[in-house]
Amino acid sequence: MASLPVPLLSSMTLGVDLLGALQSNDLVGYFCILILLILSVFSGYVMFAKFWEIKHASTQSEDFIEDCLEGSKSLPEIYKSANGYPHSPLASLLREAYVEYEMEIEQDAATGLPLEQRVQLSKTSVESALERTIASEMRKLENRLVHLATVSTLAPFIGLFGTVWGVLAAFQGLAREGNASLATLAPGISTALLTTIFGLMVAIPAVAMYNYLAGNVSRLSSQMESFAYELSNVFQKHLLRRG
Repeated sequence: MASLPVPLLSSMTLGVDLLGALQSNDLVGYFCILILLILSVFSGYVMFAKFWEIKHASTQSEDFIEDCLEGSKSLPEIYKSANGYPHSPLASLLREAYVEYEMEIEQDAATGLPLEQRVQLSKTSVESALERTIASEMRKLENRLVHLATVSTLAPFIGLFGTVWGVLAAFQGLAREGNASLATLAPGISTALLTTIFGLMVAIPAVAMYNYLAGNVSRLSSQMESFAYELSNVFQKHLLRRG
């Protein structure tokens, strides 16, 4: 079997010497790469932590909904089962709304208000509790997502800064030597571009994971809004039956 020509064989391999470019970097280039490595580790931790946090929230919310739909459970029974889903924002909505509802019932019973006024006061209190809980759960879900957005925005600029610095150093070195050949300029340019490569390697996973996690948070937000609307109606009907 005939062997491939050497030029063709070389073109089929990765013709980038990253290690050589890294070794010939200067202090500013090393500093930029160090910052990018720190940002990479930090964003990796945030991505891993938020992925599992949002995954647990989604999984437990789905399990909680299935638990609520099983059989014909009463509100106190659903409230007790909600305690078994600590990571579910939907379970948190029900727990907070139920506590507010029971407190309102006790207060209204002491005042002896007519049923219509008790229903309106209870509905207002429950809806306020639901709004507060939704805002609290959204803050938890969105917490640290801004860090990923910051890394995805900042990393390319740090890489670009290192590249511009390296290109400037390469041209100044070229001016000092007085040899305007491509062979003299190319090593400095290739070394300068290394920081841009590092910047993109940090930014691309961060922005991809940010979009993925933000989409899941948006879906959970829609679930909470729908569930809160249903809960408000359920508590209102429950009060009418009790009254």
